[in-house]
Amino acid sequence: MGNYAKSLDKLRSSALGAATVRAFATLEVDALIRNPDYLAMQFLDTPFTGQDALPNFKRQLDQILPGAYHFQNARTLHIDACITRAINDGYQQIVMLGAGFDTRAYRLENTAQVQFIEVDLLSLQVEKKQKVARVLGGLPANVAYVPLDFNTQSLISLLETDVFDASKPTYFNWEGVSYYLNSKGVDATLQFVAKHASPGSKIVFDYMPQSMINGSVDFYGGAESRSYMAKLGEPVIFGIPDGSINSFLESRGLTVCEDLDPDQLAQRYLRRADGSIDGQVAGYIRMVEAANRLS
Repeated sequence: MGNYAKSLDKLRSSALGAATVRAFATLEVDALIRNPDYLAMQFLDTPFTGQDALPNFKRQLDQILPGAYHFQNARTLHIDACITRAINDGYQQIVMLGAGFDTRAYRLENTAQVQFIEVDLLSLQVEKKQKVARVLGGLPANVAYVPLDFNTQSLISLLETDVFDASKPTYFNWEGVSYYLNSKGVDATLQFVAKHASPGSKIVFDYMPQSMINGSVDFYGGAESRSYMAKLGEPVIFGIPDGSINSFLESRGLTVCEDLDPDQLAQRYLRRADGSIDGQVAGYIRMVEAANRLS
């Protein structure tokens, strides 16, 4: 019971940490790089106020985890763009894998007719539902919560629910998860999208190269991240062989639509109005979008 309780605390702390970065990043003065997650602060244990809080937070976080702030801000903006595009393209079902304190179902535009399915640990969902209901005055009718322990249960259980429609092309968001899983867990998720989701379904997720995991390449912020996560009891353990994302996903029934490295993320999402780039993204992270069979 003690180990289980610790694992729950880790999951909550991970979700809370990501929400904290998003909340602070909403204070960016420049609208071009400002984080759009205006609901993130509602999930914090201790809300903060004041524009002067942001510089100190960015400086302190960068000392501990170089590049992490800028990656998380760019990641939010990128996945927002991906899901918005999916909705505009007609996707009517979006699955948030390891949803944590994600707020896209509640704040993005044109979501009323889209079925969102949030998949995560029951205890985290209980807390989230309480906070969502408090902030919004109730739970949205188009959001379903499917409890799942990724360590002991298969994503196949989605097929057994009355909310997931396998006949509809589905957009999957798998954010901040892949590098904490073993290879079996990664394959199970990717194969579900490839084999059990409707043709034309897509998934967006972040990943690390294998050389980050084993430390063979000195990425910006890499050593600090490995050390910090190991001390938290959440070591990064899975990486995709360097430069092989296309063949890696092809062998699992998926085709890469777009693969962005840290510099590309910064160029696309962290450019201020004056043309300068707001800091450096952690060098060990990548964002990929892939589609399953199209026939």
